[in-house]
Amino acid sequence: MTLVHHFILAGLLILPHLGSGQHVNKTLHIAPTHPGILYNGRWTFKDTTEARAEWQGASLTVWLESNRLEAILDGGTETEYFRIIINDDVSTTRKIAVSPGKSTYTLASTLPPGTNKVELVKETYVGEKTTFFGLLIDGNDPELKPPQPPPSRRLIFYGDSNMAGYSLESEHNERDFSLRGSHFGLAGITSRMFGAAYQNISISGASISSLHAVFDQASRWNPKSKVDVAQYHPDAIIINLGANDVGNPKEEIKKEYHRFLDTLRVIHPDAQIILFNAWGWDYNEPANFTHEVAEERNDPALSVSTFPWIFETWHGCEYDHAGMAQVLADHLNEVLGWNPKPSDVMVGYGEDGNVANGSFEDSAPFGGYGWRYFREPGIQRINNSEAAKEGDYYVSLADQASIHQPNPARNGDVVSVALWLKGSIAQDRAKIKIDFRDQKMWTPPLQTDSLIVKLSPKWTQFEFKAIAPKDSERPVYHTRLTISPEGSQSRVDVDDISMSVRPAE
Repeated sequence: MTLVHHFILAGLLILPHLGSGQHVNKTLHIAPTHPGILYNGRWTFKDTTEARAEWQGASLTVWLESNRLEAILDGGTETEYFRIIINDDVSTTRKIAVSPGKSTYTLASTLPPGTNKVELVKETYVGEKTTFFGLLIDGNDPELKPPQPPPSRRLIFYGDSNMAGYSLESEHNERDFSLRGSHFGLAGITSRMFGAAYQNISISGASISSLHAVFDQASRWNPKSKVDVAQYHPDAIIINLGANDVGNPKEEIKKEYHRFLDTLRVIHPDAQIILFNAWGWDYNEPANFTHEVAEERNDPALSVSTFPWIFETWHGCEYDHAGMAQVLADHLNEVLGWNPKPSDVMVGYGEDGNVANGSFEDSAPFGGYGWRYFREPGIQRINNSEAAKEGDYYVSLADQASIHQPNPARNGDVVSVALWLKGSIAQDRAKIKIDFRDQKMWTPPLQTDSLIVKLSPKWTQFEFKAIAPKDSERPVYHTRLTISPEGSQSRVDVDDISMSVRPAE
């Protein structure tokens, strides 16, 4: 945490005038610099009464015994979104819109008895001058409990729209700020897997050089808002930049990486630096040559990790970010020896060639369940354990709607699929399709194999196999499994899908 100023101010106790024998309810104002508040992310303090958080992912956490907790906030120049998490319960988190102008916002009103943990996370970065003026606590004896010790591990993330959580709560690349976020994005998920504090310094549309220009500012809009970033000592620095540099000459992109890395290595001589890029977006993307950057630097604390861009032309949503986080967590385990906890968001990446969430039992906090789809109105995820083939959930497809899921593959790989299907009547038919795509996964497939099957009202297992082309104009990078009704009148129920991707023997 980088602080411009740091002050400690005792809370101001406000007592309403009550008659004799009446229950006394006290309201305590907690100043931003109260020692009971644990901050995470990049915060600056103007004085004892105001704390500012510009970058997404900045948060504050308190522990208290109280019936009600409120925060006094000003969104600044634009409406910003914050997430409230109580007792680390992912299933009950909620977001609030914080508008320009100083106002009081309820964080919790019916806390259970005992000590409760309440966290407030800034999800977006739209404007500037977002300000926190303190907390209001109600109760018979309101006070903050001493905070838990700050995390011993620290991470810092530098990124573009992917890391900034663009369209995080949408599977359709929607741009509304209410759908963006950090807590359930790559940076937030990875940090919680290791119990680490983190800063998320990311901007939608950022190139390597444009992020380099503002990485040490409290506000990306204000060049005079420099902070002493050397006071924050990260164990690892994760750089997810370069997608917006595609189209520039390779050597120029590499030079921009070197310039940024030169700066970071001077400030953080001991930190592990990870170039974390995706392949699957463009034929000549940074993931193709970040290993060259690492080799040219000969820095033993610089490493490279790549993940598959498996969400077509769209930005990743929460379950995609959990997949990215798993790849990054495995790499951090390799280079730092840290053992990650399981992700608190369902992982939308299949493992070892299998699909993710093949029985549809899991879902991300926003509701997505790991399968992309077209013509969404014809698709239902149904919770009915008696009707499901496996577990509690299955998916029903109608009106020629389809679900699909990508997976990494290479030339000559054998893809085998087993799944359970049923129809509403004996005339219903389903189409199972496996295609293979090159590095630009959003372009037309290199090869498509499909199988049409007749269904009955009873669950029946079907198996289908396809072999990626051994030779193709461009190398195979992905396979995509698609399931749909065949014909406008067919309805297809699907459950318990498994897949394997193996090299040919």
